[in-house]
Amino acid sequence: MRTPKEKKPMSGSQTQAALSSPPPSTLDLIVRGRGLVAAGRAREALALAKEALRLEPRDADALYLLGEAHHRCGELDLAEMRLRQAIQANGKVPLFHSKLGNVLQDRGAVDEAIRAYRRAIRLKPDFAEPHNDLGTAYFAKGDAARAAQAYLKAAELRPDHAVAHANLGSVYRALGLAREARRALQRELALRVYRTLRGLARLRRPTALEAAKRQLEEGHTTLAARMARRALEQQPNNAAALALFGVAQERLDQSAEALTSLERAVSLSPRDAALRAKLGRLLASRGEQARAIAELEECVRLQPRSPKALTALAELYLGKRDFEHAEELARAAVNLDASAAGHLLLGEALLKLGRTQEAETELRTAIALDAENVDARARLADLLRNGGRLAEAEACLGEALAIDPESPAAILGLALVQRDRGQPDAAIEHLEHALRLAPGLGGQTLQQLADMLRYADRIPEAEQRYRQALKARPDDPRVLVGLALVLGDQLRYAEAFDCIDRALQRKPASPHVLGAKGLLLELTGRRGEAEQAFAAALRADPGDLDVALNLAICRLRQRKLEDGWKGFELRRKTDHFVGRYRNFPFPEWQGEPLEGRTILVYPEQGLGDEIMYGSCIRDLVARARHVALECNPKLGELFARSFAQCTVTPRARTMANDWVNHLEPRPDYQVPIGSLPLHFRGRLEDFPTEPYLVPDERKVAAWKARLAALGPGPKIGLSWHGGVGHTGKARRSLTLEQLRPVLRIDGLHFINLQYTDVQAELAEARERHGISVHHWQEGIDDYDETAALVCALDRVVTVCTSLVHLTGALGGPAIVMVPFGADWRYGAAGDRMLWYPSVRLVRQSAIGEWSDVLASVKRLLVEA
Repeated sequence: MRTPKEKKPMSGSQTQAALSSPPPSTLDLIVRGRGLVAAGRAREALALAKEALRLEPRDADALYLLGEAHHRCGELDLAEMRLRQAIQANGKVPLFHSKLGNVLQDRGAVDEAIRAYRRAIRLKPDFAEPHNDLGTAYFAKGDAARAAQAYLKAAELRPDHAVAHANLGSVYRALGLAREARRALQRELALRVYRTLRGLARLRRPTALEAAKRQLEEGHTTLAARMARRALEQQPNNAAALALFGVAQERLDQSAEALTSLERAVSLSPRDAALRAKLGRLLASRGEQARAIAELEECVRLQPRSPKALTALAELYLGKRDFEHAEELARAAVNLDASAAGHLLLGEALLKLGRTQEAETELRTAIALDAENVDARARLADLLRNGGRLAEAEACLGEALAIDPESPAAILGLALVQRDRGQPDAAIEHLEHALRLAPGLGGQTLQQLADMLRYADRIPEAEQRYRQALKARPDDPRVLVGLALVLGDQLRYAEAFDCIDRALQRKPASPHVLGAKGLLLELTGRRGEAEQAFAAALRADPGDLDVALNLAICRLRQRKLEDGWKGFELRRKTDHFVGRYRNFPFPEWQGEPLEGRTILVYPEQGLGDEIMYGSCIRDLVARARHVALECNPKLGELFARSFAQCTVTPRARTMANDWVNHLEPRPDYQVPIGSLPLHFRGRLEDFPTEPYLVPDERKVAAWKARLAALGPGPKIGLSWHGGVGHTGKARRSLTLEQLRPVLRIDGLHFINLQYTDVQAELAEARERHGISVHHWQEGIDDYDETAALVCALDRVVTVCTSLVHLTGALGGPAIVMVPFGADWRYGAAGDRMLWYPSVRLVRQSAIGEWSDVLASVKRLLVEA
């Protein structure tokens, strides 16, 4: 332990057990060595540590002893080396990290020391020593306020921590708080007097059991278990030794042995509430909920006014999803002791009950009580994020990371904020960083990472991470569903359905699994079965938004428009709907009369969706006094020209809404563009029969002149890649190699309209097959130029992509190559698209089979 004035840590009573038996075991050598260190005989301890390492070269406890002894001898390089080796051998011991922090601080590497103390605290939040040492490090950096917080926490955890009180007094004095300084130093003096008198009264070495308990308190679990086992050899029916050994074994993930010890301890001392609490927590971790509740309820009966007992039972009910009971118990606990941990738990329960305002109050109270509580800040950030308050969530996580830059909880929270902001690469980077810091985060974090990799179109990496998550959580239904979907992205449907079947074996009525099955059935053309799967999922959970939305989309695909559009509105309640984060200061339009009113229309989904739903803008203009239309910057010129009666605002999507306050006239309502079809496309005859986008005629003329210079023959626009991994890239896309039968048609000139970088593919087609696809980059980069180029062409041949919507909305003729199990926008069958009369659909007859499609495209082009 450290004081602000000292470089070397101060130490209280240390273990001086002198267990020995010829020949000495590794444990004997370590215990004797630690006693020598505590007695100031570090040089002698070095010899014992080296002998212990000779017996067991990778023993983490021996390596730690060697590092501690080198530190006491002032040999900082050797101390750091040995402590890092101890951590490499067993990184779960808080004491190892705390001692490494001491060494680093003595070397002047204060920031590294702080990180080491934080790692110790994450491993054991109730370990007072690293909190005290953290305060000393902050004091060395000149941050007296944060130092005071750390010392207060150490003193709270160990009220008899004389050094923490002394350090607190020194900091208060530096802050000019004379009264507080005096109280802290008086407390320190009283503790030293008491300790001296107690030491005189005892004048004996601690027992093996007392020494083991001290090791467990310091987070030195392995050594504690070894010492407790030694104590049990001497006293096999000692309930305290059995309990200590059981807790140590639990922390070492030896659940069965821990359970045997704790059950035996409770049988020996049935009225010991603390023992029952330990047993209850262990049973809960093993999934034995009923037995765990029984033990913890008995613990509360024995100690009805114990905040710890109430909190333990509340945590169990929270895990059991009995949130009302959890809230009742957590509230009783904070009424008895208003601790930060208690308010954090109460906030969790209220959050699960959907009482977010009350939950936010409790979480902020937890932070006020413990300003260094990173977990409370991370949980508050999660609440803010789920409420669409992304800027506040990010600021809250920034505060958490300023306290502990290596907090996995805060880093994970930041990744989720970045995910919701549409920043997948940044989110992936932070998720991977969290996993590097805490490999034990396991399946859920791996699944989140896999989800993000899929979203970022890194499909093979996503599959790899899902498989890693399955190793951590075998047969977990959510991981199996993620793997099934990513296999479906690669057209590996047989494997995908195998995953779904495995998940259904585990949870036959899971709406999440049944909903995923419905999606895969739709993609494989089994639409009747898909609808049945969605219906079964909704019977299991009528409130499942994702399943209900997918059922609505299924109905839209089948042109059941009235039910489909009503169900499509459910997207506005989902976590990923952009409107959750916009928070415009106007009421939502629900179809009210718009005479004399102004309405703001904001974009959602993709570029093609903005164009497709844009067919409703003229209908809206006919009803409203004025329409303010926000759109993707790429569409700015095109929409401004096409919807000249509107105020068109092209802008990148951000969470900032201040710009709407400058709109004139001020909007009376707001509506996402995807909700317009509910009001204007309820019948087949409501769909447009004429083009509604207007190109720049001067640009069209310029493109016609450039195309004419290619020579006689039809000019055909071409796009052959569509979507990204999770939106069906593999299903929707072709290669130029596959398109060769079409590209070799005599007399046709093909023009590249592919918006992705395909220069290498174009060059290969030219060099290997003598096929030329003409390319003008300005016709790709500027969407208004793209629109003009499309209008100058004779026809467009494309896969399912935004180019379909652009061409159709401009009235240009298009042939669309549609995959089996196509997106709902293309309907379930037929060769015509409701939205665009000029578009002709050519559909696959089997999954992944393009030969018939290409033959039909070739025939249509020749006939034209």
